[in-house]
Amino acid sequence: MGPLENGDPERIGRYRLIGRLGAGGMGQVFFGRSAGGRPVAIKRIHPHMATDPSFRERFAREVTAARQVSGAFTAPVIDADPDGEVPWLVTSYVPSLPLDEAVRAHGALPEHTLRVLATGLAEALSEIHRVGLIHRDLKPGNVLLAEDGPRVIDFGIARATSGTAATQSIIGTPGFMSPEQIQGEHMGPSSDMFAYGAVIVYAAAGTGPFGEGAMPTMVMRILQNEPDISAVPPSLRNLVAACLSKDPQRRPGPGPLLDALGDVPIGESWLPPEVMRGVRDQVGKVNAALSGAPTHTGATDTGGRTSVLGAGAAGAAAGAAAGAAAGHMLGDDQATRAVGGPGAGPGGADATSVMGAGVGQTAQYPQTAAYGQGTAHPQQQIPPTAAYGQQQAGAPPTAAYGAGQGAGHAPPTAAMPPAGQDGAYDDLYRDTGSRRSHRQEEQRRWQEEEQRRHRQEADERRRMQEEQRRRQEAERAHRERVRAEQAAARRAQSQARRADQPSLWSFVKLLPLLIIPIIQIPLGWGASYAWEWFTTSQMWSGVPYYYPGILTEAGFFQALFLGYFLLNNMLGLEYLVRSLRTSFVTGMLLAGLVIVATNGALYSYGFFG
Repeated sequence: MGPLENGDPERIGRYRLIGRLGAGGMGQVFFGRSAGGRPVAIKRIHPHMATDPSFRERFAREVTAARQVSGAFTAPVIDADPDGEVPWLVTSYVPSLPLDEAVRAHGALPEHTLRVLATGLAEALSEIHRVGLIHRDLKPGNVLLAEDGPRVIDFGIARATSGTAATQSIIGTPGFMSPEQIQGEHMGPSSDMFAYGAVIVYAAAGTGPFGEGAMPTMVMRILQNEPDISAVPPSLRNLVAACLSKDPQRRPGPGPLLDALGDVPIGESWLPPEVMRGVRDQVGKVNAALSGAPTHTGATDTGGRTSVLGAGAAGAAAGAAAGAAAGHMLGDDQATRAVGGPGAGPGGADATSVMGAGVGQTAQYPQTAAYGQGTAHPQQQIPPTAAYGQQQAGAPPTAAYGAGQGAGHAPPTAAMPPAGQDGAYDDLYRDTGSRRSHRQEEQRRWQEEEQRRHRQEADERRRMQEEQRRRQEAERAHRERVRAEQAAARRAQSQARRADQPSLWSFVKLLPLLIIPIIQIPLGWGASYAWEWFTTSQMWSGVPYYYPGILTEAGFFQALFLGYFLLNNMLGLEYLVRSLRTSFVTGMLLAGLVIVATNGALYSYGFFG
């Protein structure tokens, strides 16, 4: 599992992405978690394939079929969005080791493990075929070795048997493709059985039944060579050989395989100890990845961030000033903050307040004295709102219009200057320290927002360029693969034609038989007696024919000419048919020459008269 790359989404649907599992010809595979914390594998289709309406139609049909496949021996499909801008598919993630990695790291599997593997794969294919799907790419990398048995994956975008091919090119892995799959012919469930046999051979020998090599080499071996199954245990060898038959009609289905394998007990562990340790290590890694996945809690505002506003109260007028300052300094796009805090009120208690409400109050306003009349609280002195310069003993005034201040009184609000200053309205035209600080804070926030916006635009450009580069690489790899497959198919067909094409040497060897009447005389003699018997029997209603015998001159030449007619025309026609089938022009000319020369000579001797 690798980390997410630049440009990878954080979520697909309701699933959070944690890492990358790999990429293939049809899409990228991510490791993620569901909303409930379950591990899942998310396959996102390549964007260039999502623009094909026919692909979307097939994808939706095949996802519907794949949802019906049981998850006992597969990774079941649990969610999909075939109609999204970029279609995706979610399957259950099985903590396990892929068969190819296990064999490369620990070698071939023992016979007991092979029997469990063969039974589990047969059950998985039986489920896949039951809903009308063909896997098309069954290979060791798509077989997972889990603690409770083998699983088959990557069948969610297989080909539906009632539809057309999944793509216009050959889908499959060299060494595990059936002959009909290589040649682009009609495929059925028996194609998966050929791949099944190749997977069992790989697990038993550490390599496939046709060895390793470049794709053209593997194609030729699959089409012409017999598979090497010597490493398969004798108890499984006949079943594997039947699955690897080049004739699809002779391959058994999953049902007959399960009947032949019978009940296979797993025991305490069906895997070798070193492989089981690797599987349990994968389980630990998955649990660690899931526990380290980030989560977000709390309420989110329209700007996508969580805000908590609160303020302590130092009195009615001071609370109003603090609330107004907080309203200016905190915008909707700020991160989580708390305005005010413990000890802000007169008694040092924490209060969640608006506009400076006191302890235990929620957005309440202080009592307002009429024309300077204030009322005292039993435990707390409530300051009046002074009018016309009047104030009440023991309570700090809200300074207005030059009212005097005594020792211990609360300072005036920022909007009202203390007495003795220039004027009541001078602060409206002066740049006080709080306003300068507020303006600098606004400017700093604006600069940070601009920088963040530029960074996001640069990241988006890089992401689009990276996505375009990956798409171009995928398209280029796809085109190269198609060209290689087409070239290999052409070479295979050309070699097959050459193998069946008659040679000039074979024609030269026929010349003595065509000229010397070694075979012609006995053949004509027997054909003459056969014709005599037929014309004298009750099946013939015409004039009967009597052969005078080979010892007479007429009988001898009759047998000779009839033998030349039968043998030379038969050999010439056979050579002509082979030459026509393989487009061998020279052979066609030679065969025509034999036929014309033979019948022309017989005509000149009066055979047809």
